[in-house]
Amino acid sequence: MNKHHQSILIYLLTFLALSILLKFWGIIDFDNREIFGYGLIFYGISLVYISFGNNQRGRLFIGSIIFLSGLFLYIISKFEFFKESTLLIPALLLIFSISFLMLFLDNYHDKTVLLVSILFFISGTIVTIYNGEISFPVFLNAIWHITLNYWPVVLIAVGIILIIHREK
Repeated sequence: MNKHHQSILIYLLTFLALSILLKFWGIIDFDNREIFGYGLIFYGISLVYISFGNNQRGRLFIGSIIFLSGLFLYIISKFEFFKESTLLIPALLLIFSISFLMLFLDNYHDKTVLLVSILFFISGTIVTIYNGEISFPVFLNAIWHITLNYWPVVLIAVGIILIIHREK
């Protein structure tokens, strides 16, 4: 275990311990899924940060999965869903899709992972629509509104990725 990884684990365990103590004392009001989700988000984004552009594709993939799993836990703890169980399979497919996309962004020459990412995304979308959680027109409308609201964030992220790749 390298020094960065060890430091991240120490900070993560400290965060989780403090969160649990603050919850126990009634200072914060988070449920356990949300606290665990924050921990996974922190740990996953840390792994992605130290592995992106450093030829550590396994760590990048695992870090992306951990981060997105934490995001999923955060979302289901903050919002009410009729059947949380119907979200699990589509969420896993979309998590794998984005994780493979991260591998592609790390190495633009590996078109196979881009194809796998697209296949997982299509599969997740089909399962979501099949489960009846969302209709295709509603899905496209949501994507359109997200694109309109967050296009600057996407441009900034792409710019940062291009800068990181040029420096290496």
